[in-house]
Amino acid sequence: MTRTRQILTIYRVPLLLLAALVPTFFHVIDYAYGCNNGSMGTSAYYFVGYETGFGGRKLLGTLYGLVLPEFVTWSHLRPFVIGINMLMLFLFAGFAIQTLRRLRDDRLAVPLLAVYLASPFSILGWVHSTMSLYFTETYTLALTLAWLMLYVASPRRWWYYLLTAAIAVTACLIHHTFCCTFFPLMAALMLHDSLPEGRIDWRRALPYGLICAALAALLGAIWMFSHMNIDYETLHQSVLDRTSEDAYGRGSLMYDYFYKSNSENSRVGFITWEKRLPMEFALTLLMLLPALAVLACPWVAAARHTTGRKWRYWGVLAVDVLMTLPMFVMATDYGRWWTALCFTLFALTLAAAARGDQPLREALERMYGFFRRHLLLAAVIVIYLIQLAPHPEFPYFGLQQAMRLREFMGL
Repeated sequence: MTRTRQILTIYRVPLLLLAALVPTFFHVIDYAYGCNNGSMGTSAYYFVGYETGFGGRKLLGTLYGLVLPEFVTWSHLRPFVIGINMLMLFLFAGFAIQTLRRLRDDRLAVPLLAVYLASPFSILGWVHSTMSLYFTETYTLALTLAWLMLYVASPRRWWYYLLTAAIAVTACLIHHTFCCTFFPLMAALMLHDSLPEGRIDWRRALPYGLICAALAALLGAIWMFSHMNIDYETLHQSVLDRTSEDAYGRGSLMYDYFYKSNSENSRVGFITWEKRLPMEFALTLLMLLPALAVLACPWVAAARHTTGRKWRYWGVLAVDVLMTLPMFVMATDYGRWWTALCFTLFALTLAAAARGDQPLREALERMYGFFRRHLLLAAVIVIYLIQLAPHPEFPYFGLQQAMRLREFMGL
């Protein structure tokens, strides 16, 4: 009994966190067996690779073409889709456990973790909305989580920078929206890591700068030089010939994303945003304000309570937020972009504090003390957030309550 108690004490946090995620693990499996990929336009990403020409969104098509070169059904794809979801959840648990242990006090991250997981655009919301089974952010989020664990744990050796570059490039080739979804988190932490004690450490800043420049060049190449070397009808028929209907739908799918230029695709998104979404964005921002305020609070508090280095904390927070905002104008899948922003704000604090940032740790201590003294307020925030949800039929459209309120107001 004593040995069992010791094990439970040592592994209390990992066991509790994994136990809390059990329903989400089961949801992935249940939904994957109750649906198929054929009804989603994103299924094209699994079958359009670099053999059709250079461009964005084609790395998955190339990789799956190597792994599944013959006739493909949903039963072939299902294990991979379940697998990447499971990997994402395990990496999330691993990152949370790693940072909690480095903080040396599990309680410090409780308010941050509770508010993030209760929000409608948390990683749990991403899975339960079913977006995780269809959209490429599941792959790029898994890569980002792997990098976060590397960032927190590893010394800054040459191989760390090579792995960082490889992860960023791979995620960008999976989908170049990565540059405005999860790369802002990487860029913000690179900036934070390059400014120990508020002074530039050029040994870190230079390789980080080269990584950012390389990713910017890749994004520019995707944006300007994407092309298709196969006509629309030939591509469509070739994919139909090697897939079943439950793996790839027979209707008109999202080929436009491959055949239109990136600027044309963005112009369509901007027109939609201009007509419908400014008010919806404002309403969603207002409704998510309690969660966003808690997630950003440690950086604001660290800036306020630090003398001489305030700009370091304001700058890191600004990089994360400002690099994400263009996605809200370039494309209208608000459910995806809010998911990215909420995650990056959450992970930004944990990763930086776990790396030994004392002002951030002190900010987490103050926040924990505040919510401990105001338990009712903490309960109200969590209860409020768990009632918000993405649109049930089209979760990638954004927050259901904001959409309904906009329609009710006739805007």
